Amino acid sequence: MKKFWGLLQAGIKVILAAAMAVGAWFVLTPYFRVDRNTEGDFFRNLPENTLDVLCLGSSHMQFAFNPAIFYAKTGLYSYVMGSACQPFTISASMLEECLKTQDPEAVLVDVFTLLPQSEVCYAYGAYYLAIDAMTGKTRFHAADDVPDDEYKLSYRYDLIMNHDNWKTMDWSNIRAIIDNTKQRTEFNYNLGYVSQEPENLRFTPLWVPEVKYEYTLTEEEKRSIDRIVNMCRDAGARIIFIKTPYQIDDDDMAKLDAIWKYIETLGVEYVDYIVRAEELGWFMDMDGDTWHNNTWGAEIITGDLADLFNEKGYVTGHKTDPTWEELEGFAVRATTNSLMGPKNIDVYRLLDEAATYPCYVAVSYRGKNFTLIGDEENALLQRIGFTKDFAHQPQGNYFAVVRNGELVQESTEPFEFELAGTKISLGYDGILFDGKPYDRTGEMDLVFMAEDLMWINTMPIDYATRWFWKSYCDGWSCE
Repeated sequence: MKKFWGLLQAGIKVILAAAMAVGAWFVLTPYFRVDRNTEGDFFRNLPENTLDVLCLGSSHMQFAFNPAIFYAKTGLYSYVMGSACQPFTISASMLEECLKTQDPEAVLVDVFTLLPQSEVCYAYGAYYLAIDAMTGKTRFHAADDVPDDEYKLSYRYDLIMNHDNWKTMDWSNIRAIIDNTKQRTEFNYNLGYVSQEPENLRFTPLWVPEVKYEYTLTEEEKRSIDRIVNMCRDAGARIIFIKTPYQIDDDDMAKLDAIWKYIETLGVEYVDYIVRAEELGWFMDMDGDTWHNNTWGAEIITGDLADLFNEKGYVTGHKTDPTWEELEGFAVRATTNSLMGPKNIDVYRLLDEAATYPCYVAVSYRGKNFTLIGDEENALLQRIGFTKDFAHQPQGNYFAVVRNGELVQESTEPFEFELAGTKISLGYDGILFDGKPYDRTGEMDLVFMAEDLMWINTMPIDYATRWFWKSYCDGWSCE
């Protein structure tokens, strides 16, 4: 009996020691994490159960879906919980994490990381980047999807991975080390969207190969799709899979076709923006690079999804929230600056966007000479608030300013107005800012302006030489 009690006491000590070690492990782990992914914090800071649409996936989703555009066109709240090279299996765990605080009516998932080309970006760090945005049991169990058992253990007990970080920690600033463990209190003011500015202004059609052979999905790949579909159904959320435009190859095209066929058997909706690129006027270079959309491309893709939601009425329980309104206002202004700033010289796109995004547009039109404005151009001008019928009554002068698609002031005679402390004159010499021209003038001068004049984009149009040059690409290098 004495020997038994001795063994029992020894066992209890071992158990207590192990429990203390595990407890210390979990307590100490957060202090050794450096450069942690705080996107999960930002998402959890959103008012609970206010999100309408959740977006998941890799950087393909982060660069292609802009919640500001979605809000401007639908009034709905959306957020992108993507991460670079986010493995498709990890997207399901990310969905589980997001459902802890939100109950979206729709979930959009990009399927890029099911495709062969995505293997070039599959470092194990991609798993950790996503897992680091998660909490509790979700974070713990997400490591099950890491293929290598050695890494799986490190990601589940990430003090193993982070134990060497003490070497790079600034021990002279203990407060910073402690603060690193705390949840961040701010927001991602881009709502998870990653912006890329247009650089190569060329109209390059996206090459879309034919499906040349049949691809069979593995059972594991099918299960990963099933898991996301079933989680959404259990949560009462509509699931829509998408593939954003990129330079696809034959292997990816064959597998993407297999994915769509399998998704069809599940009775689930999908949108393939690779095959729809030409229909939507999406061009390589102009709207994105070989993998990612730029801000102009994101406006096309997100705008089309917004049209789908408006047409189908997919969200019925939207509730206005002041925190969201503030976030969306900031995001919309930042997006407008990128979409409509001086780099954009496509007057057609600018006129279309001026009806949706916050800006001022001034026009100085001198109808003395022969001018011919077509019905399409006239409709765009009238859509943003100008009342003159330029197509059928082109004679006569017209000076006007609109704001956010609504008429502010118009006249057949020159006039002035003030914006952000600047006197803007609409007259026979074009449009002047504090008495000086911002650009050369034409027979019609259009000026697009930020509400605070942080950007100004001028459009002098000479009908004899320039027209509204969409079909002729005057001003672009139309390769």
